[in-house]
Amino acid sequence: MLNQAEKYTGLHESKNNKSLKNILGANPRSTPWCGLFLHAVASKAGRASPKSYGFAKSWTSFGYAVPVAAAKPGDVVVIRNGRGYHAGILKSMSGKTAQILGGNQSGRVQVSNFNRKAIVSVRR
Repeated sequence: MLNQAEKYTGLHESKNNKSLKNILGANPRSTPWCGLFLHAVASKAGRASPKSYGFAKSWTSFGYAVPVAAAKPGDVVVIRNGRGYHAGILKSMSGKTAQILGGNQSGRVQVSNFNRKAIVSVRR
């Protein structure tokens, strides 16, 4: 899934709105879309998405659980982000930082750093 997701790196919800609408099936400017992005990537990779895939928290039921210490690139990671959740694909982890590739990260598909302590679920 990581390789599939990397193909979309840089797409922005405003500048690339038409492309993202086609990929996501929704307008990214008016919809939280990290889960929709994961669904699109999982579908292309031949993986089944959780039933409520549009909600980041639903990705805690994707595949099977893996301990945070055993996480590796390509795993789906769910982060507690303020009062809500965010989901993406682990790119790398070192020390206290997890680099996650996902959609709706500063309005685009990109790699962002998250605190490792914010991880609530790792799924493979």
